[in-house]
Amino acid sequence: MTTEHTDPVPDLMLQLSHADAQTLGDDVGQMAMRLGAVLHGLAQLRAGGTSTEDLATTIVVTTGLLNRLEGVQEAAVRQHAAQGGSYGALASSMGVTRATAQYRRDALVKKDPSAMEQWATGSS
Repeated sequence: MTTEHTDPVPDLMLQLSHADAQTLGDDVGQMAMRLGAVLHGLAQLRAGGTSTEDLATTIVVTTGLLNRLEGVQEAAVRQHAAQGGSYGALASSMGVTRATAQYRRDALVKKDPSAMEQWATGSS
């Protein structure tokens, strides 16, 4: 008796509207490549026996992706504040206390947008 093995996700597909893809331009492919590289690094970590070179690559790609995601989050928080969003709603979105959300938002809006925040809004 043979057991058939199926892959949990044979092909990874990201749902993105045509309009969103056009707005993002080349960043769509870059972000998809970064996410793919991070997932490959995660698979290597789980499989074990990863070389220091592979680990260094995983660190580089995760750092790049985290920096961009942080820029997206900062831009969203800044725009949430500009649109009069409440600290309570922000806290709920961030999974933190209201006081923590207030502290983070207030600190963010007091400084100029970072390079990655500018990248996220397309103003870099």
